[in-house]
Amino acid sequence: MRILYLERNKKVCNYYQDMIHYLGKYSKVKVYYTMLETNFQNVMVTFQPQLIIMGYSISDFGGNPNFYLKVKVPVYVILNKEYQNLEDKLDWLKRLKPRRVFTVHHDFKKYQELSNIPFHRIMWSANEKIFKKYDEEYKYDFFFSGVIRKEQTQNLRQQVYDSLSELQDYRLLIKVAFFKNNKLEGELYQYSNEEYAKLINHSKIVLSTTGPVDLVGTRYFEIMASNKALILCNKMPNNIYDKYLIDGFNCIMFTDMKNFKEKFKYYLENEEERIKIVEQAYHYFQNNLKWDHSVKRLISLLK
Repeated sequence: MRILYLERNKKVCNYYQDMIHYLGKYSKVKVYYTMLETNFQNVMVTFQPQLIIMGYSISDFGGNPNFYLKVKVPVYVILNKEYQNLEDKLDWLKRLKPRRVFTVHHDFKKYQELSNIPFHRIMWSANEKIFKKYDEEYKYDFFFSGVIRKEQTQNLRQQVYDSLSELQDYRLLIKVAFFKNNKLEGELYQYSNEEYAKLINHSKIVLSTTGPVDLVGTRYFEIMASNKALILCNKMPNNIYDKYLIDGFNCIMFTDMKNFKEKFKYYLENEEERIKIVEQAYHYFQNNLKWDHSVKRLISLLK
C-alpha cells in the first residue's frame, strides 16, 4: 500500500513520528511537508499514492485551515488537540469529507454523529528503543513533570502539586510549569527523550493524569514500557481508559487527594506489590499496546 502522509511542517510530536515509522514497516510511505497545491500535485504524479493521510500538524490549527484536496484517492485525517476549536475542526472535516478520521479521544462516536464521518479511536504508544529498562537503580520515590493547566481533569495536577508539601520526607522530583492566561509561567523541562526516559526509569512512582477533555496521554504508555515505575493516576470512567488502563493491574488509581497520599505511601512501603503491578503493566504493554498493535489496526481501517 502506497501512503502519502501530509504535514504542514517538520515540527511534529515524537509520537506521530513514531507512528509514521511503524507505518513504514507495513506499507510504502512518503512523508510530504506542504500546504502548496502545485508542489502537492507533483508528488501525486510521481508517487501515485493509493491513499492520503492528513497528519498531526494539519488538524492542529486555531481556525479553519485553507487546505482542501482535489484528488481521486481516499483521504484520511488524524485529528489533533480535540480540546481546541473542536467545532471549527468538525466543520472543516464536513467540508473536506475524508473517508475516515482517527482520534485518540474517547468521544469518537460523538464526533462521528456530529460530522457524519466514520471516526475510530487509534491510541498512541511509546518508542521501545527509548522507553525501556536501563538499570536497576532508583533515585526518586516520585516523579511529577509537565504543564499544569486548569483545563485538565478537575484541575487535578494543581491539586496534586499543592499536596506535595505533606510528602517532603520522600525523594520527590518535581518539574512543572503553569499555563495561565494563555501564557506559560515557569520553566518547562527541556529533557531529551532519553533523559526523560531515564528519569521515569529511576523513579518508583510516576504521576500520570488525564489532560484537557480527559485525554489519555502518552505518558501512561511510556511508563509501562519502562518496566520500572508504577503508574499512579486519577480514577476515570471505563470509557475513558477503556482497555488501556486497568486499576490494580497495570496502574493504581486514586479518587481524591487523601486517597492519592494513602496509595502513594502504601506502594512505597510495599515494594513487592509495586513491582508486581509494574511487571504486569510491562507485559500488558508488550502484548497489547505497542506501536505494532496500533498501526496494524490503523492499516486494517485504511484498507
